[in-house]
Amino acid sequence: MAALTAKIKRLEETIALKDRFLATVSHEIRSPMNGVFGMADALSRTELDGKQRRYLSVLRDSCDIMLSLANQLLEKGKMEAGQTTLVPVDFDVGDFASSVVETFSGQAANSGLLLELDTKILIDSRIRFDKQRLSQVLSNLISNALRYTDHGRIVVRIILQLDSDGQRHMILSVEDSGIGIRHNKHGKIFEAFASADPAESARRGGTGLGLSVVKDLVSLMGGTIRVDSTPGLGSTFTVDLVVEAAQSPKEPIIIPRRNMPKNLHILLAEDNDSNAFVFEVLLEDASIRITRVRNGEEAVIAFSKGNYDIIFMDIQMPVLNGIEAATAIRAAEGAAELPVPIIALSADIVASQCNEYKAARFSDALAKPMRQKELLDKIAGFNKVSG
Repeated sequence: MAALTAKIKRLEETIALKDRFLATVSHEIRSPMNGVFGMADALSRTELDGKQRRYLSVLRDSCDIMLSLANQLLEKGKMEAGQTTLVPVDFDVGDFASSVVETFSGQAANSGLLLELDTKILIDSRIRFDKQRLSQVLSNLISNALRYTDHGRIVVRIILQLDSDGQRHMILSVEDSGIGIRHNKHGKIFEAFASADPAESARRGGTGLGLSVVKDLVSLMGGTIRVDSTPGLGSTFTVDLVVEAAQSPKEPIIIPRRNMPKNLHILLAEDNDSNAFVFEVLLEDASIRITRVRNGEEAVIAFSKGNYDIIFMDIQMPVLNGIEAATAIRAAEGAAELPVPIIALSADIVASQCNEYKAARFSDALAKPMRQKELLDKIAGFNKVSG
């Protein structure tokens, strides 16, 4: 019995070590990628000739693949460690599906493929579900279809209906005209780091994680997934999920408009020189004054001496980390009528981390690698505090 207990303990330690390794690798990949994404964004706003734009397109495509791999590693590690938490929100299924499919339209067009969306909404289209996780599932399935389809089309279908017991079911499927999968390999493709044809997967750039993450997420959400496929004729992946009706009334459609505050002064707490440079480059055309400090302690001191409209706070910093610094700033503010917005900057803003940010009274969070549009939208979302 003692030997068995010791063996179980060693196994648990090995699993925990693997989980920490996956999470660390994912985080360390995402952090330097912030510089790559930022410089690619900045480069796209300069005058480039045709050849340079093709080079930039390849660079961006490679960045997207690397980010997808980092996200999958992080998600896999979190799920296996039991740290994945579902966060349901109210949203419209039709709008959601259109938005996700639209993000892949350019990639499909560049590959000469038709990417279509077919929705059949038989009941109220607004549901309450984990939108982020659902987006991961659909995005991974579409990405997988694009990777293994050389010609023809990919059809994303969404059906929302009531079953005989009155439960709301969302049936999501992605059908492609790709290379297909042999029947005896249908189960293997959902295993981590496995594929139906390793040589073919390597040639097409498959990581072996996407479908494994999809299966785990679908299971976490209480659903099922199946694949129907014939070699040479294509594949159809179908996900069946039970969803709830939305709890909040539908809000009026508002055309987004970005009104940047005037004479904005931002405090940036970022210990990494490359990431600080990227931040400044992304805002160089916005006429924003930026004061940069290198650790949390310097951020607290700068706040006490200055007058800032928004604080962007990196989480992993020396002396005081971002959470400790934000907590100190909120304590110094006391019961201020208009507390300064503090936005967390991190390569990891999963649900468990977001709970820590809320406890430290962060106003919002922005994931690395950041895009210029996301950064400007985040700034525009806050009214100017001073002046």
